[in-house]
Amino acid sequence: MLIQTPTALACPICGCSIDPAVARLSRQIEARTAEALRSLDPGWKIGDDACPECVQRAVQVLRGQRSRASVHGALGLSYPVYAHAEAQLLPTPTRLVANPHYAGRGLTLAFLDSGYYPHPDLTQPANRIKAYVDATLADPVQKVHYKRAEATSWHGLMTTSVAAGNGRQSNGLYRGLAFEASLVLVKTGNRRGRRIPDRDIVRALRWVVDHRAEYDIRVVNISLGGDVASSGAYTPLDSLVEEAVAGGLVVVAAAGNGGVNQIIPPASAPSAITVGGLDDQNSLDPRFHRMWRSSYGRGVNQVLKPEVIAPAIWVAAPMLPRTWVHNEAVLLWRLQGASDRELNRFLKTKRAEAHFKQETLRLPLDEIRGTIRRRITEQKYIHPDYQHVDGTSMAAPIVTSVVAQMLEANPTLPPQTVKDLLLGTAGQLPFVPRAEQGQGVISAARAVAAALRQPGGALRGLPVSPHVTAQSVTFVAHLPGAREVALVARFNHWQPAEHPLREMRPGVWQVRVPTPPEGQYAYKFLVDGERWIHDVENPARIEDGAGSFHSLLLLN
Repeated sequence: MLIQTPTALACPICGCSIDPAVARLSRQIEARTAEALRSLDPGWKIGDDACPECVQRAVQVLRGQRSRASVHGALGLSYPVYAHAEAQLLPTPTRLVANPHYAGRGLTLAFLDSGYYPHPDLTQPANRIKAYVDATLADPVQKVHYKRAEATSWHGLMTTSVAAGNGRQSNGLYRGLAFEASLVLVKTGNRRGRRIPDRDIVRALRWVVDHRAEYDIRVVNISLGGDVASSGAYTPLDSLVEEAVAGGLVVVAAAGNGGVNQIIPPASAPSAITVGGLDDQNSLDPRFHRMWRSSYGRGVNQVLKPEVIAPAIWVAAPMLPRTWVHNEAVLLWRLQGASDRELNRFLKTKRAEAHFKQETLRLPLDEIRGTIRRRITEQKYIHPDYQHVDGTSMAAPIVTSVVAQMLEANPTLPPQTVKDLLLGTAGQLPFVPRAEQGQGVISAARAVAAALRQPGGALRGLPVSPHVTAQSVTFVAHLPGAREVALVARFNHWQPAEHPLREMRPGVWQVRVPTPPEGQYAYKFLVDGERWIHDVENPARIEDGAGSFHSLLLLN
């Protein structure tokens, strides 16, 4: 629920002046923020204005009221909750603090997996699947018909959707970062349907390498592991990965699960971007982030793997349509929201007898509702069409989607540069050995910012925003089509006239301000006096009280 307030030029709480444009935008405060404002000033009421500084005070009140135990326990969720924004499972773009301006447009991503399904998140409103190839045959062939939901379809549906699903079944909520990328799907394995050894992955990857130019494939995701752990010597699969990268493909591979000290091809290949697992505990607060139980070790030529880590748990993915799991989720979700009358009517049907034990059907209605909630939790259902999943199989496509953003931002980047930038912008988890996390947690925002500053990038020659020196702070915004941009911040009392940005080149805006005293400063950019956005290059942020975020300038 959003609270709309009339125009005002003075804050009734603190008395400071509010720029009319900022006042107009600040009126979109959430109902919970309004309640916190009333706790700060009982005289404040809905219909009054509030300056951004007072809204931030209300946000701090809300943050102080939260705790994992109280929120998580009260909601009865199957995942941790540390803040209001996390009461719903965090979408991947939110948890990665990703740049919203890039979505893999113009990029083609290939996936090697056990099977696929043409889910609406990939095929509607436009079908983004360029090709489906059955490489379980000795001679891989392209096919048209693969709509039959099979057991082998689950894994590939999840990996492709985690990277490139548009979240259509959730109104865009559970979408991947590369939700406009095109896809080439290569079914990997063998006709016997058993484990997938090295030779099956080699056959599938060889098809991708041979058809890279035909489909303009730039990235290949391999959430599969082959035969045995790497001995440090090249296997045919490792060698083929090196050939693929030399030929222009970025290869992203899952490190594997189990938390054991071993790396299995193709994750062992030196040029592969091998991805381990992060458990961010569904939290935006890095204090709660920790390692997930992913594998690690030395690959070919004793290269340490993984190189980076990405979320490997609490990741949203669609369920395979018309399977019993999906059908149950749809039913339980409907029953959870049903009235007592509707639920009683259902409990008398044959369908109820098929889903619930007789002793359950005889329970009081509130206990039956508890049974429904527990089942939703056990099955990790977060939506009628989505559940949360885990594994480095899901962490790898998240990295693949970040790579797609980087290549959209700067299509000239060669594979080795992509890898160097991705690793160079990652951040270490404290108290975790380098051998287990590599360079640490990927930073989608910083990786794209780095890509934009390479030759061919729109921001070449400019510092990453915010760039802090002892004398000044430089803010940069890439906003093609903007007519005017202003910096609104705590240190300038949220006054746009204080720090307008100058257009350095078409669509590139910049301002340099004197470095404020030590402290923490919330800020945003006001664009054309009509909308304000956070600094997409800065991963530090805080809720703005209106359902979005302020960026944070941290000086210490």
